Parts: sequence; structure tokens; C-alpha cells
Amino acid sequence: MYLLGIEAFLAIIENGSLSKAAEMLHLSQSSVSHRLKMLEGELGFKLIERQPGVRGITITERGRAFIAIAEKSVRLEREIEDIRSLASVITLNIGTADSISLYLLPDLYKTLLHTLPNVQPKIITQHTLETYAQIKSGDIDVGFVKRAFDMPGVIVTKILEEEMVLVRYGNPPENLNAVQPCDLEHANEIFMDWGYQYQLWHDTHWLPATPAYHVDAAHLIFMLFDSDKQWSIVPRSIFKAMQDSGPFYEQPLASKPPNRSCYLIKHSHLRADKISAVRFIEQYRFHCV
Repeated sequence: MYLLGIEAFLAIIENGSLSKAAEMLHLSQSSVSHRLKMLEGELGFKLIERQPGVRGITITERGRAFIAIAEKSVRLEREIEDIRSLASVITLNIGTADSISLYLLPDLYKTLLHTLPNVQPKIITQHTLETYAQIKSGDIDVGFVKRAFDMPGVIVTKILEEEMVLVRYGNPPENLNAVQPCDLEHANEIFMDWGYQYQLWHDTHWLPATPAYHVDAAHLIFMLFDSDKQWSIVPRSIFKAMQDSGPFYEQPLASKPPNRSCYLIKHSHLRADKISAVRFIEQYRFHCV
């Protein structure tokens, strides 16, 4: 497929006009227009419509459908170039949930850079289902997720478990006793979904009440605390990382939630130039804080 035309098309989409796309690509507007027409001729349909006397562009229905294919074509071409040059620098695409990446993986990232200097980690923060989908499609090479799913072509390995702890705001009382979950007011909870097993445990105590906050980013939990009535349950690694950022303390739970599990996932057929880097990660000794 005509790669120069694809790059012109994506630049037009990104910038909203041929003139701005030309500036981005350091080309004349006529060159951008020519490359687009060449691509449309190869495809056999129009991607973009321009109305006489009307500023801006209109993306055709087929043009919208083609965007994802165009983006993937550019990625594939870059990967082919890596293979042609035997990739003196190999980009390793890592997809991960933020609560895993921020609090469990920094040492891995540093070790990768120091041990495998020809490997450049590209860290993509996203939800678990997105990571599975992109492992399956080959858009990322290795993922770290909170849940294990049975998906054809995807290999799932548990890498660690860590304890979940109850976090309170303020100064701890002198006699700090364990608390039963039923004694915690759900309306004061700052809730985050820590995986399927945790959700089952949580729902046995508080379904169907509504928490004060429902967040999807771990660092938000500690930013939202402002009352000694509030509480949250988080993995120990996150509590350890955040406890110096405010008056937070741990209170024992009489009925403990299941440990949070973290999983490494990869495609069953890795690209040849990525195998050694992924194998290095698999052999890395992960540990909780």
C-alpha cells in the first residue's frame, strides 16, 4: 500500500486541513494533495471530500473506516524497518494498568534499560481489557494486568500476589482495633476495582450501596481523602508509596479481602526480535514493596 499517501492522509486527519498537514510534513500543499489522490486511486474510493469555497475537510464514511487500517499500516511498516535493520534499538511495547505500572514496575523498567541497552521500553497505560485486545492483535508485546482471562493466542502467567489493606485518614487512635467490614459506612468509601476476586468479596459486604467515590486511577484515592470518616482498601504497595503524602494509617480488617493478583500476558507467537526481551521480563523477580 502507498505509505506516503497513508502518512499524508493521517496528517490531514490529525490537523484538519491540507495546509496544516503540509506544514507538518514539510511539503507543499499540492504534494500532500497529490499523495492523497494517489492513495485514493489505489484504494478505489474517496477518503476526504473538499467543497469549493468551504474551508476545512470532510472525511467520508469509508475514510473514517480506513483510519484504523492506516494507523496499523504505519506501525507495521515501522516494525518491518526494525527487522530489516535487525533493530539496533528494539522498541518493546508494554501495556499495563496504572496501579501496577506506578507502584510495582519502576524497578523493572530501570533494570531493562541498564541490562538490555538495545531495548527501549514504550509504556502504555490502559485498562486490562484493552491490554488483552492489543496483545492478541500484536500491537503490544507484553502486558501486566489485574485479571486472568482465557483468550486464544494469549498466555497468562501470575507474577505476584499482595495483601490488601484498609486505609483511614487522620491520626490513628491509641487503641487501634480490627474493624468488621459491616461496620464501615459504604457512603464514605473511595472505591477502586482491584480485580474479580476482590469485587466478589466487596459485593458480599456492600452491594448495592453506592460509595462516595468510584475511581479508576490509584493516585486519585489519596487525593480525595479529606475526612477521618473516609476509608479505602488498596494493595499494600500503593499504601506504602502514598502513606507519607498525608495523614494516612492502616487499620486491621477482621475479615480480610483476597490478595490482589497481578498477571503477565503475552502472545503465544512473539516476533523473533522481541523474544529475548520478553523472556528477560518473565525471569525477572517481581516483588511487592
